[in-house]
Amino acid sequence: MKRYTIKRARNNSIVPAIVDDNGAKHALHSLFDPQKEAERLLGIRKDEGFLIFLGLGGGFSVVQALTCARDIRLVLIVDYGREGLEELFSVIDYSLIMDDPRVFLLIDPSALEIESFILEHYQPVLMNGMRVFPLRARIDVESEPFRAAEAAINGAIKKVSADYSVQAHFGLRWFSNIVHNIQSIENIQNVKNTDPARKNAGQACWQGCFERRSVKCASVTAAGPSLDRSLPLLQEQRTRRFIIATDTSLPALLAAGIEPDAVVSIDCQIWSYNHFFRRTRIPLFLDLASPPLLAERSVAPYFFSGGHPLSRFFSRSGSDIPELDTSGGNVTYAAVSLAEALGVERVELFGADFSYPLGIAYARGTWLHPFYDKQQNRFSPTETFFSHLIYRTPLEKRHADGSWHYETPALAMYRAKLAERQWMPRKPAHITAAHGAAPRAGFLAAYCERLRSLSFRHLDAQRLDAEGAAVIATLLPTAAALKHRNPGLGGERLLEAARDWCMKRL
Repeated sequence: MKRYTIKRARNNSIVPAIVDDNGAKHALHSLFDPQKEAERLLGIRKDEGFLIFLGLGGGFSVVQALTCARDIRLVLIVDYGREGLEELFSVIDYSLIMDDPRVFLLIDPSALEIESFILEHYQPVLMNGMRVFPLRARIDVESEPFRAAEAAINGAIKKVSADYSVQAHFGLRWFSNIVHNIQSIENIQNVKNTDPARKNAGQACWQGCFERRSVKCASVTAAGPSLDRSLPLLQEQRTRRFIIATDTSLPALLAAGIEPDAVVSIDCQIWSYNHFFRRTRIPLFLDLASPPLLAERSVAPYFFSGGHPLSRFFSRSGSDIPELDTSGGNVTYAAVSLAEALGVERVELFGADFSYPLGIAYARGTWLHPFYDKQQNRFSPTETFFSHLIYRTPLEKRHADGSWHYETPALAMYRAKLAERQWMPRKPAHITAAHGAAPRAGFLAAYCERLRSLSFRHLDAQRLDAEGAAVIATLLPTAAALKHRNPGLGGERLLEAARDWCMKRL
């Protein structure tokens, strides 16, 4: 049985009608003037640059959007029933839609495929938001897959919004830190040949430590309260364990007399300095966006590229800086990524509570304990400050295994991201010490010149070469931060403002 039949509107336009399971035919558009109907539908759009159409139909709304709204950057069409769509393509000319590089058509996609597409292509800074246009007549006949699609879209929007909020808050600081750290690497590269000890100290320290243990299992320590109960075990089995500590857990380990084999830090905020009150010989793995001061706190600092587009652009531009997956949004996830990059086959987690068990925020010995202890008085004891810390965001109390804990949306997301991670041991990564990195000479000077030559007349990445698109991507977190401070900025003006800010910083 055919899935579609064709009707003619009064203005002679071809209007597809879908046939339901009972044989009834439902026209997907107006049988008077489907173009006018599409115009009215698109009238609710403001300045959103990413449009999602649930249901293709005759394509009237898509054509209206593409021909009358030149500020549209991306269009996604989602529909189901491959055989039915083949019927439509055999009788309707969709060339105006399919020939446009901004348009993507997903046929019979899973929820994961829809979410992945949005996460990969949606850039809020450039697109000024997203709007969904459901083709109601199409959805009413086959609602179940479209409900799943709408749920996937909503889930993706939440993730993008959370990421965009972080960019708006930290975008300027990220860029400044990365530039400072790259400059330090380039400066050290220029003088390292005159200082052999400085040249090899970090690399030799890490490689010797790693090779000596022949590691198959790594113990990753986070700073949750349950770490207190694990410290005796870690002390007892110290010589048999390869310990990768998150920066927050480092003071607690050192206070218990446990020196980890490596420490990982990804936070761009200066608060991270509080984890390193004394200089250490422990190999310290730092995101390029980390505060520049942190590299001075270890005799064996190693940089890696996290998720920032500028650090990724640097790592792929001839430098020896490896990339680590930091998409989990927290340092525990990054520490697990490091273990995976080093070829470890199994990871044991300690202190990774991702909650506040019994209302306790952190393991004892972390930097907040002495910090709050010094601020307390008879009217505001240490517990008062920890209560302010815990209750600063909405909490949900949960009971499990005869106990209870508080959970926040952010902590629940961190737990879910780690649980979703596919554990796939890889070939050990080539890890380069910060004191021995060999990036392409003059990266910052070349990058500055590349920014100066950028043109923002065509923002669609499809019209740029790969490097041009990558360079524009390095500006997006900075642009998000500038837009947060000046919501009136948008489009080309926003990117020009971001470029000007970055070039001044360079």
